[in-house]
Amino acid sequence: MPATIDVVEMFKQAALEVDNRKLPQLSRETVIATLGMDSVAIMELVSYFEEKLSVRIPDEELGRIRTVGDLRDTIARLLPPGTQVAA
Repeated sequence: MPATIDVVEMFKQAALEVDNRKLPQLSRETVIATLGMDSVAIMELVSYFEEKLSVRIPDEELGRIRTVGDLRDTIARLLPPGTQVAA
């Protein structure tokens, strides 16, 4: 696992792998629903993060994630203490 986890960069990679979608303009403020990904792609995206980071994002947390920044904050809470997550 990298020393610092960059959720924005990981999201770009995940979108490319699961939905063949390039998102060069992606930022923390990007609202995930505006990316045009269907629910299956979103679930695959979540699975990508869970697998790569060895975390489990609870369904109730998923319902609160609106932006890439929200996803970053949720992942930061779930990772072991001391894990660096890029702002």
